Amino acid sequence: MYIGKTFNFEDIPTKLKDIIKNIDKDNFKKFRWFQEKAYNILDIFLFDYAILSKKEAEIIIAAIIAFVVKAPTSKKEITLLYYVPLIITPYFRNNDLIDIIESPNLKAFIYDGIDDINYAKFLNKALSEETVIKFESGAQLIPYNLKKDDIYNSRRLSNKSSNSLTFLQKDEIIKTYRKFVKGVNPDLEMTFELKNAGFGNVQDIRGYFLYEDSSGDRYTVAIIVEHIKNMGDMWQYTQEYLSSVISTLSDYEEIEESYVEGYLSNYFEEVREIARIIADMHIKLSYIDKEDFAKRNVEISDVEEVLKSIKNNFAKLLNFIKLSTFDEQITSMIEEIVKQQEFLMSKLEEFKDTAVFGKYIRCHGDLHLEQILKTEEGYVIIDFEGEPTKPIEVRRKKISPLKDVAGMVRSFSYAAYAAYFNYLNAKGKLQDEKIEKVLSVWEEAVTETFVENYLELVTSEAPDIIPEGENFDKALAIFKLDKALFEGIYEVNNRPSWFKIPLKGILGCIEDLKLEKHGSEVNYG
Repeated sequence: MYIGKTFNFEDIPTKLKDIIKNIDKDNFKKFRWFQEKAYNILDIFLFDYAILSKKEAEIIIAAIIAFVVKAPTSKKEITLLYYVPLIITPYFRNNDLIDIIESPNLKAFIYDGIDDINYAKFLNKALSEETVIKFESGAQLIPYNLKKDDIYNSRRLSNKSSNSLTFLQKDEIIKTYRKFVKGVNPDLEMTFELKNAGFGNVQDIRGYFLYEDSSGDRYTVAIIVEHIKNMGDMWQYTQEYLSSVISTLSDYEEIEESYVEGYLSNYFEEVREIARIIADMHIKLSYIDKEDFAKRNVEISDVEEVLKSIKNNFAKLLNFIKLSTFDEQITSMIEEIVKQQEFLMSKLEEFKDTAVFGKYIRCHGDLHLEQILKTEEGYVIIDFEGEPTKPIEVRRKKISPLKDVAGMVRSFSYAAYAAYFNYLNAKGKLQDEKIEKVLSVWEEAVTETFVENYLELVTSEAPDIIPEGENFDKALAIFKLDKALFEGIYEVNNRPSWFKIPLKGILGCIEDLKLEKHGSEVNYG
């Protein structure tokens, strides 16, 4: 950015509002944490800030930046807030560059300071001494040190989420929530309450930072959690496992089902343990009697909300499909889904019965294989903030635990097809019916194993939180369908080569609703 006025480096804090307003708006779209990449950014401005450190050649700022955006298909403007720690310096660094200030007598670089060592040291000092940080508006950033340990060095962690993870010395991670929204982040309260309830498969919270404005409203800025040594997440592990199996079985001219079961049997024990852990998580959540966590009966309005989501997503998906062209196989799947639309909409009307859904409790909300870390001792579940694109009040709502179960079932389907697509790409093939069949057998078997083991523990410890018999099948099909429709909307717009995965899931759910089988007999596609 070029600023025609003459000013010195030490004047930057007084010029900060003008500087932020003049940043190239689209520069923020390159950052993973900025979620509205498809939106038009109409304006940006400094909402609030605190000067954390001011030195001769470095200024560290905790900034809350407002983005005025509009979706391409909407006329409505919305204002979103993001937390962005800034480093401004005359010197080039390896941090993520946001923009460059240029004036007649000054050149300075604006960096995202999330993994800057001096920013980390400042947070360390504030947390260890529990020093309140005053913001320009009168608001304050309040640190809560639960372990009273110092935090020192910092480096960025590989991260696939919309938040920012920074590895801190002494085996701790600071997780910064970039989207700045009012309320307690469910990641903080869920992890904290589960740990207190004796659930051992979560990270330990060491501290957190809350921003409190002049009216007393609070925003979760960051949490500090233990860094658990791990061998990667279960998605990565599953891909490596399936790749190895495919490599072996692809040499066979004919593949008997017994071969598949033999090669994949080791993975089933992993799935059994994960199912038991997730069941234990839901059981312990159902025992918490605090108002925000206590299990409750399902109201008819809850049922209507789930069914409305399905109907809306179905309509959205059909609208997006009309804008694209597909190959013969995908077209055939779409035609079958359209053919079943009348049946599906009619069938949904039969589900306006609260008994179908069991009890509502607090759940993970966005559970899939990437949210489960594999360690030497077992497994750890992470990222309890729910679906990050949804409002925080929605993410904190109670829901059927089958939403989490459905998330895992759909994740197994994605894992199977991701491995299949990787194999096709490596071999330069368009399809391989033999390998696709192998992975279809795996998906069905591993999902059945997961659901059976989940059911076994939940029905013995907290049977009231899930529906019984046929109602279990119906509810699981409903939540799988809602998830698959959401996936379909994403894939058709962002990754059409993977569109087959949710389409297969949607068709499988429709078959479930037609058959109304029980327990492990359900088609788990």
